[in-house]
Amino acid sequence: MIITNREELVSHGNRQGREIALDILEAGLAGPDPYANTRKMLRISDGKLTVGRPEFSLPPGQEPVVFDLAKINNIYVVGGGKSAQPLAKALEDVLGDRITEGHICIKKGDEVVLKRVGYTLAGHPLPDEDSVAGARKILDIEKRAKEGDIVFFCTSGGGTSLKTLPAPGITLQDILDVSHMLYFEHGASMLEANAVRNILTTLRGKHKKHVNGA
Repeated sequence: MIITNREELVSHGNRQGREIALDILEAGLAGPDPYANTRKMLRISDGKLTVGRPEFSLPPGQEPVVFDLAKINNIYVVGGGKSAQPLAKALEDVLGDRITEGHICIKKGDEVVLKRVGYTLAGHPLPDEDSVAGARKILDIEKRAKEGDIVFFCTSGGGTSLKTLPAPGITLQDILDVSHMLYFEHGASMLEANAVRNILTTLRGKHKKHVNGA
């Protein structure tokens, strides 16, 4: 149960109406839960790892991907974002010690619940030096991945800041200056700002000239 003070909320007024409203709110809050939905998408049976569900695929209706774990060398977990930790935690709970190594960037102040995947507490909504350091650790892991390995990339809103790795020739201060100009001087939307920032950073891999950078 997500709403912890339910009894207090339904103790007065239109109790039946409040019950219905809280049921709707509870369902709405639980529906997009990143941990629960990731668990639904991962299952191991008879030595095979199944990833995905038709109702969660884009476009909808695609069949899951099945991996024979006997043929997989390493499994890596990387990424960053405000919801990256519950995604990684779900992977930990399903894969356990099958995870070779991992690292994610999560928001400073968040409680850490990970046991196997490494982490960096990084800056948000603006990146900081820890965002850069964590992003470099992620890139190092990605570079070790080879054919026969699986890399799970956990990302969500906030990832652009939390795992900021400036492209060659660009500094963190440059990224901060651009972010300030976009958001505060010109009122850019998140999509507009990210369209610019993704070109200035390496880890996002959005521009071919920066794919092999850093």
